[in-house]
Amino acid sequence: MLPRLLTIWENIRSSLWALPITMIAVAAVAAVFATGISIEVGEDPVWFLYSGAAKDAPGFLSNLVTGTITLATLAISITMVVLTLAAQQLGPRLIRIFMSDLRTQAMLGLFVATVVYLLLVMRSVYGDTVPNLAVTIGTGLVLLSTVVLLIFVHHLGRSIIADNVIDDVGREIDGSAARLLPEMTDDEARYRPRPSGDPADLRLSGEGYIQALDHGQIVEAAREAEAVVEISVRAGHLLIPDIAVGKVWPSTAATAEFAKAVAGGFILGRGRTSVQDLEFSIRQIVEVGVRALSPGVNDPYTALVTIDRLSLSLARISRRGAAQTQWCDKNGDLRLIATRSDFEGLIDASFNMLRQYGEGSASVLIRLAERLGDLYELGDEAQRKHIARHLDMVLRAGRRTLPEPNDLAVLESRIPRAVRVTSAAG
Repeated sequence: MLPRLLTIWENIRSSLWALPITMIAVAAVAAVFATGISIEVGEDPVWFLYSGAAKDAPGFLSNLVTGTITLATLAISITMVVLTLAAQQLGPRLIRIFMSDLRTQAMLGLFVATVVYLLLVMRSVYGDTVPNLAVTIGTGLVLLSTVVLLIFVHHLGRSIIADNVIDDVGREIDGSAARLLPEMTDDEARYRPRPSGDPADLRLSGEGYIQALDHGQIVEAAREAEAVVEISVRAGHLLIPDIAVGKVWPSTAATAEFAKAVAGGFILGRGRTSVQDLEFSIRQIVEVGVRALSPGVNDPYTALVTIDRLSLSLARISRRGAAQTQWCDKNGDLRLIATRSDFEGLIDASFNMLRQYGEGSASVLIRLAERLGDLYELGDEAQRKHIARHLDMVLRAGRRTLPEPNDLAVLESRIPRAVRVTSAAG
């Protein structure tokens, strides 16, 4: 159930409506309780407590509502403008980052909740009854909304800066890596061999992007069928109906009922999420860098920041263990083998497109060589093999596209000597 809950939470977290609706509900409850409290002010009223006449309260509240609606409309308009600019300059997939920002959600929620609160209080003012505490709270909310509007504009202005967006996505990568990848240990990982015999293909009827896999449900389905399942697709892949997505041992277990039970562990949607897909967030940063390298934008500085932030996340990932790929049932019998993102796939997702679109740019290729060299120094033997492959591709791209000998000399000086020797020998 955890992957399903995480997927639901991810959809809620990246929406602009969830927190504001919660704040509206709180404001409605507060209005009901506050209107039931009337404080006698006497001849010496408290300075901060509303002490106007009952006939003046509706007009006063009406002015507050009008002003707050204006604030809310202005805030929503600014938000839409910022989202449009972000989609054009940074990429439409980055909209999720802006929408999932809790500060933006809370500020929008404050404006709308204040309007709801004032409307509910205004309808409770009748006769000689004045809910002075409720009116005072409403006044305070309007004053707070006025101050928050300035903070809101400042926050949105900073949030559209490419460096801040890249760092926000980078922190999402770091958080996902800490959740999905285990701590590095000295214990040797023990993997159970696949069953013997000829397997049958596993074909599912669902369609859409795989947002997450409920491994527990798939293990339970395999245990009941006394089978072992190997799934060759993972979160982030597109599931096409009736295409083989894995194998089943023994082949007699691959029935329609079993395929339906396994399909229940596939959480599908119209788009990718970061619940179990590390490459999803990486590709969001890559998109910013690729757009920066396009002829229409021509912003190599943003591309350099992109390379730096990806390298920082990969350095942290290189210090963690490999993701779990085998699951057993409660009796210790192997039931599920599933592919997961590994270091090779993550580094390919990080640097392949940036290298391809950065060909001919000395600054981009040199920065790639520098950061890959840093990762080469930090990585273990298996990781160095993949890093050396990327360094070799960067070196060959430079030799192919850099006409200036000095630029090429600087690039070659950034490549670790071990890689240069291997490349020359090849």
